[in-house]
Amino acid sequence: MKIFHKTIQSELIKICSSKGWWVICALVVVVQPLFAIIVAKSYVQIGLDATPETHPDVLAEAIPPVDYLGFEVVLFGILPIVVFGGMIGASEFKHHELRTTLLSQSNRIQVFLSKVLALLICSIVVSILSIAATISIMHFSLGEQGLDPIKLSSIAWQFIGFSTLDWILLTLLSFGIGMLFRNAIVPLVFLVPQVFNLGNYLAQRWDWGEYLPVAAGNLLFATPTDVLDHEPLKGGIVLMIWVMLALLTSYYTFIRKDVGGKY
Repeated sequence: MKIFHKTIQSELIKICSSKGWWVICALVVVVQPLFAIIVAKSYVQIGLDATPETHPDVLAEAIPPVDYLGFEVVLFGILPIVVFGGMIGASEFKHHELRTTLLSQSNRIQVFLSKVLALLICSIVVSILSIAATISIMHFSLGEQGLDPIKLSSIAWQFIGFSTLDWILLTLLSFGIGMLFRNAIVPLVFLVPQVFNLGNYLAQRWDWGEYLPVAAGNLLFATPTDVLDHEPLKGGIVLMIWVMLALLTSYYTFIRKDVGGKY
């Protein structure tokens, strides 16, 4: 058990010492809340009662109720965390770091689990910090028109939880695909087009589109003004199935195949 704990610590150190981790943190913990300030100021200027009919040059869709404000900005962070998950999943295959890891810990099962747990810990921390900060800063910037930036509301906190779950699961999914194919490009090719509204577009056109991972994740925290309905149970189950399939498949190939790589 001590060796397993040390392996987890080693994986945490690898993640937190990488440049990619700090770039992702900067994007979702610093840049995303700044976007929330910009969006909030624009809402203050036109008023929360503005509609696409009264402000067609500014609004493409209706402003959500005050409890749901800020979650449109949270969508910004999905792309960085997807990139982050795929990068971590494929990173050790690129420079043969995995060979060194297996020399210090030959139990592949423990190595795989330690990687998943380390990534899970990091994604939980950055997701909660980023999303909670974004929503609080949004309502602080709204002034009297917004909620209390600390207390918020039960609906806001509920949606913070749903958004956090979405980020965590998409990170793990991207990691699993990246590790399965030993390449960070594959999860990006699969997930990034969905992030850029392809998932929502397909979900609007065909029922099966809601079973794509990003669209399913959007069901978790869809607001009353979104094109998709708020179906957290359905979205959570579908996204969880995607994650389990990716992790189980990557786990099987990880413990069965050679670490590979070109020299």
